[in-house]
Amino acid sequence: MSDGDRFGYVRGWHSKLRELGWWHSFELPDGSVVEGVCDLPGLKHRLAQFPIPQDLTGKRVLDVGAWDGFFSFEMEKRGAEVVAVDCWDNERFRLMRSMLNSRVEYRIHDMYELTPATVGTFDIVVFFGVLYHLKHPLLALERVCALTTDLACVDTFVSEDDSPIPRMEFYEHAELGGQTDNW
Repeated sequence: MSDGDRFGYVRGWHSKLRELGWWHSFELPDGSVVEGVCDLPGLKHRLAQFPIPQDLTGKRVLDVGAWDGFFSFEMEKRGAEVVAVDCWDNERFRLMRSMLNSRVEYRIHDMYELTPATVGTFDIVVFFGVLYHLKHPLLALERVCALTTDLACVDTFVSEDDSPIPRMEFYEHAELGGQTDNW
């Protein structure tokens, strides 16, 4: 299967993001839904793959690569004190935080700046969809583990192919469905 066939759905994400404006979907307090590229059932399923309790009262959670914030706001709904980090200032995160009347702390940091000295330690670190964007993924995993006192939740992009062998692939340019921010 050619890379063009394997990663056609990634190209579809770009057009859907341009159309919808949001990466994550959100349910607002009035019951209305903001539709994003990732639908609510898919986001909830993704989160359910990890043993994160429904009640996070008294827990600190770090969401690395928060994007527009679904996982940050979900952890806050469960009672956690949440710090959301991304490498850029996403106005959609700030808008959703306002729409949800959220107290999630939002910080702009490069992944490699995250240490216990710069952000503290957390009971849970959520690290979803970031790893494949990073030039130094093993260093990033070391950073995540150094920040975690209990649970590190890591997921990443997995290509759909027939190989039975887990592996990492290097994409120097736009080989991954036209995305240029991957390694």
